[in-house]
Amino acid sequence: MNFLSSLILGIFLAFFSGCSQSEDQQAEKPVESSPLVPQKQDLSPPDLSGQKGPATLEPIKLSEEDQKMADQAPDGMVFIKGGCYYMGNDNAQVDEQPEHEVCVRDFYLDKYEVTQARWEKVMEYNPAKFVGPDFPVEQVSYFDIKEFIAKTEGQCRLPTEAEWEYAVRGRSETRYYWGNLMDDRFAWFEDNSDKQTHPVGQKTPNRYGLYDMAGNVWEWVDDWYAPHLSAWTRDNPSGPEKGEYKVIRGGSFISSAGALRSSNRTWLNPKNRVYTKITLFGSIPNEVYNYIGFRCAQSIKAKGTAESSSKPAAG
Repeated sequence: MNFLSSLILGIFLAFFSGCSQSEDQQAEKPVESSPLVPQKQDLSPPDLSGQKGPATLEPIKLSEEDQKMADQAPDGMVFIKGGCYYMGNDNAQVDEQPEHEVCVRDFYLDKYEVTQARWEKVMEYNPAKFVGPDFPVEQVSYFDIKEFIAKTEGQCRLPTEAEWEYAVRGRSETRYYWGNLMDDRFAWFEDNSDKQTHPVGQKTPNRYGLYDMAGNVWEWVDDWYAPHLSAWTRDNPSGPEKGEYKVIRGGSFISSAGALRSSNRTWLNPKNRVYTKITLFGSIPNEVYNYIGFRCAQSIKAKGTAESSSKPAAG
């Protein structure tokens, strides 16, 4: 019995030792090598800081007849082929609502914001804070611009708000005319401007070939401000007949990315030359001045009724 017990004990110990060695060998394998163990996932947000998408936007194609109109554009202006679009944004500020169809006629619009050199040639003084001949003129009121317009003898008028938004969109259906994410290749704003204006035409233009429609300086339009868009007519609207404030559009070098949205609108007393906002750094109030300029438009005699557009997705 002693021999048999020893034999059985020896067999058991040998079996147990083999099993333990096998388990130890398996335990030494890295966990990642098992196809049954899920790999660690990177749950950090995607990096959106790099430059995305094309560096340029495809220009809007014109018919042969419209190209002739474009070729006849006054010096420094581009031809804006009229049409219909959905103005405003139902998913943004209250004064951008309701989103509704608006149609505008063909018109010409300045390729660049009016520069200090151009202003000084007409007005014989320079009101700008950030001085340079190719920098946009700023610190000009609506009434200052009316004096400038009078001296151009029909070569300049302010665009209507509907014309301005039609032009900035360039038939886009997105938040900005280049897409739904901010891209600093297209605009000077608070993150890249070094708190000053810059010479016009340095950023990528929109599909009409218009520069700085977003950022650099706010731009006066001709409309009186209304806190909603519902009272506007469909064809060539020009806003309320009277009011207390005028509309400014486009954002400036000190504006946040949100202010540069194509549908964003705000108001200012027509006597003012800067748009002041109050920010807080800790508990200390800080005045930030957004500087305001403009660009000229010219009318073109209407040749027919613009065709209706389909409603775009909310931008």
